[in-house]
Amino acid sequence: MYHGKPGHQLWLLLFLTGTAAAQSPGGISANLSLWVKAESATPASGGKLTRWTDQTGRNTFRLSDNNMSTVTNVINFHPIVRFTGTGKLIGNSSITWTECTAVASWTGAINTERGTVISPTTSGTAPNDASRYFFRSGVESNPGNFTFAGMGTDSIGFEYIASPPSTQVNILTASGPGNVFNENGANAVAGNLFGGFTARATSYAGIPQIGDRSTNDAPMIGDIAEIIVYSADNTAGRNRVESYLALKYGLTLGNAATPIDYTSSAGAVFWKGTAAYQHNIFGIGTDQASGLTQTSSNSTNSGSGDGTGQNKKGNLLLKTSAALADQHFLMIGTDSAALSEETITSAMGPAVAVASKRLIRTWLVQNTGAVGNVTLSFDNTGLTLSGAGTAANYYLMIDNDGDGNFNTGTQTFYNASSITGKLINFTSVTLADNTIFTLITLPKSLLPLAGDLENFTATATQRSAFLQWAVTDNMRVDHFDIQRSPDGIHFTEIAALTADSAAAYRYEDHVSAGTWFYRIRIVDLNGNDQFSSIRSVRLDGPPSIRLFPNPVQNSRLQLHIDDAGQTALIRIIDRQGVLHLQQQMTLQPGTNLLPIDLPPLSAGLYFAQVQTTTMNCVLTFVKY
Repeated sequence: MYHGKPGHQLWLLLFLTGTAAAQSPGGISANLSLWVKAESATPASGGKLTRWTDQTGRNTFRLSDNNMSTVTNVINFHPIVRFTGTGKLIGNSSITWTECTAVASWTGAINTERGTVISPTTSGTAPNDASRYFFRSGVESNPGNFTFAGMGTDSIGFEYIASPPSTQVNILTASGPGNVFNENGANAVAGNLFGGFTARATSYAGIPQIGDRSTNDAPMIGDIAEIIVYSADNTAGRNRVESYLALKYGLTLGNAATPIDYTSSAGAVFWKGTAAYQHNIFGIGTDQASGLTQTSSNSTNSGSGDGTGQNKKGNLLLKTSAALADQHFLMIGTDSAALSEETITSAMGPAVAVASKRLIRTWLVQNTGAVGNVTLSFDNTGLTLSGAGTAANYYLMIDNDGDGNFNTGTQTFYNASSITGKLINFTSVTLADNTIFTLITLPKSLLPLAGDLENFTATATQRSAFLQWAVTDNMRVDHFDIQRSPDGIHFTEIAALTADSAAAYRYEDHVSAGTWFYRIRIVDLNGNDQFSSIRSVRLDGPPSIRLFPNPVQNSRLQLHIDDAGQTALIRIIDRQGVLHLQQQMTLQPGTNLLPIDLPPLSAGLYFAQVQTTTMNCVLTFVKY
């Protein structure tokens, strides 16, 4: 096992996991002309705006005055730049404009001039219809009060959509080719003027200014969180850009009539659009290519920038204590059912929950990457629930087969851990992919969660982790599943113990040196389950794996490994990250001496990565 200097270990970790390359919205870097996001504005802690950095490096903006400001925690834990109608930012370098996407909101009545998000500093050459811009909420004698976008080089063609209510945040996308004007991912075009974009121009050039239109008579009154401009049509990458923004700002793409998938920078769908649950979508996740790490989230439809719930909206707040791995996401959407209570009958739920009260509304989970323990909080602001202020009265009831019928398959219950203010909190919750859950607001009795564990401990011996626990109600337990994790997030079942008359249990796990995390899944006689708290243990034993000869002069390496009988995946990688060999080997309990036949290799330094269910080791060797 590699035990080099700390700097070498860090270099090796970065080498194996990959470092962040140049970031771009949704991972779409081609033709990116401008990208400003409020977290790159200063001061980051809030106050009078002093600078807003273009992530592409093409433009440096000067401020026309000091009436703009940054405000923290306005949209799903992210900041905004606020405009009051008397200031703008002016760039210094011309860019090409073809497609623009922005996250913004306006303040004031829709029948008033509320201003413009962004435009070039120069107008078209025609005297009467010269103004060009992206996203102005304004008033025209014809057609009236709408949100417009105009493109052209001489005369300007316009597309327009219905203006949103005051302070409502939206993702807006306009693109010259195809007369595109989307709101939250869906086509929202209500009409056009002068034939629309394509009748005049689908692309033009100009120096950008933020907060006014090119004729300098429609100053912005509202908030801007992010602006993205492309110099060419971005049809192929548009959904990735809008998905990145939707996850980041807790916005819902599409609707029940037009459900839209959410796609990561890697091209993988992490929310599959579904008509029944395309409401109030939000989630946590990491997308390194987009520069996004979202560890707390709520829907802007039901919550607020700091997670506070709106009145009578039943806001859910989702949190994780640490950033998820890249391309891992946990998403939640709700149906359109009422936030009122009903009494569970034998046709509606499992026998153990019959006569309990529950919310009619349900929520769908889509989990990419087996995201583990999270904290989920339900905000009861404005709602009258039968459980009142007692945490013991509230349970998450999870339909494990995801068909929405709590009377089929199996169910998992989590009891609320606390109530803080208006938040009913559920900690250490695992929400598996394609499960559906609801909230029990008053159980008929204590639901059979198989009894809490008592005195659950994990201690280290010379070469093993020793687990001990007891239960409060052993008669209701069917069995215990013992789960292990290398990171405290992703768990694998390693053993199952059948419950018997004993009140105390123990298990010894033979593992390699390192830090390991354990939890117990308790399954009762009705198939309901719950998880224990997580315990960690560190084993400081000697390395159980080595390579020889080192350096190697021919094509044969020997791997010496002690293990408990499993399969090992072996990879040979060079310093540039090129994979030269990958093979699986079956290990026998005890000491194994395994030959590795190397492919032709140039002289230099190489890495041998050995993975089993109990270890992930990297060793270095030199080829002469």
